[in-house]
Amino acid sequence: MEMKRNMPSAVLLWIMVILMLPACSVKEDRGDCPGCIIFDFSGVDTDVMDSLYLSLTSADGFLFVDTVRAESFQDRYSVNVPRQGIDVNVNWGTDGLFKDGQGLLIPSGSQCPPVHMFSARLDADCEYCVCRPLPAKNYCRIMLHLVSDDAPAIIFALRVTGNVCGYDIAGQPAGGEFAYIPDLDAEGTCSIRVPRQRDNSLMLEIIEDGQVLRRFALGNIMAESGYDWSARNLEDIELTVNYSKTDVTFVADDWEKEFFFDITI
Repeated sequence: MEMKRNMPSAVLLWIMVILMLPACSVKEDRGDCPGCIIFDFSGVDTDVMDSLYLSLTSADGFLFVDTVRAESFQDRYSVNVPRQGIDVNVNWGTDGLFKDGQGLLIPSGSQCPPVHMFSARLDADCEYCVCRPLPAKNYCRIMLHLVSDDAPAIIFALRVTGNVCGYDIAGQPAGGEFAYIPDLDAEGTCSIRVPRQRDNSLMLEIIEDGQVLRRFALGNIMAESGYDWSARNLEDIELTVNYSKTDVTFVADDWEKEFFFDITI
């Protein structure tokens, strides 16, 4: 990455690093001295993230949290930590759902927050280490557009279900129930934010009077349309759902899949 001209020279940078290290005399057992994690936030996209929530935890109960504002992203930021494994989480857009030392849990009935995340486990058994967090977009916004030639009025509800309910302390998808009923507008459009998936188990349900009329394998439909859950930054997707009394067609860009059945919606 090309450094900006107003950044300090390599020599000055190393002097800054040395000055920030925790002091410990030569005669002391250096294993008892704290380590130091130096954070470099200069690569964070300030057009998206105006601040970051920083959480450092360890197995023995160590906890450090702070909110780092965008105006400080170009500064070197250091934290003294125990000389052991440290779980680092740097998040934006969690809507208060991230719990230090645990991860992010989405309550049933809610959608995934618009979260950007960076998670790492650092070995801090050293005088210092450098961490350069680049939080990634860790949710997918599914835009659904419902159209119909048979019935202009929408008389049913939609529900998206899955088996990922958030993220663990390592930033990996956490198993658990996910269920969300989006609000359909007058044009039959809605959006649902879902977390990163481990498989294609997302389902789309059509509900009327509390009863599930039909279930569609939304995860498989997205996979067939080319969606990639392993991408570093998850893409959003738009699906047009053309429904009638006997069939439903899902359309994404130039791809489409049709289902035939004999029910009345």
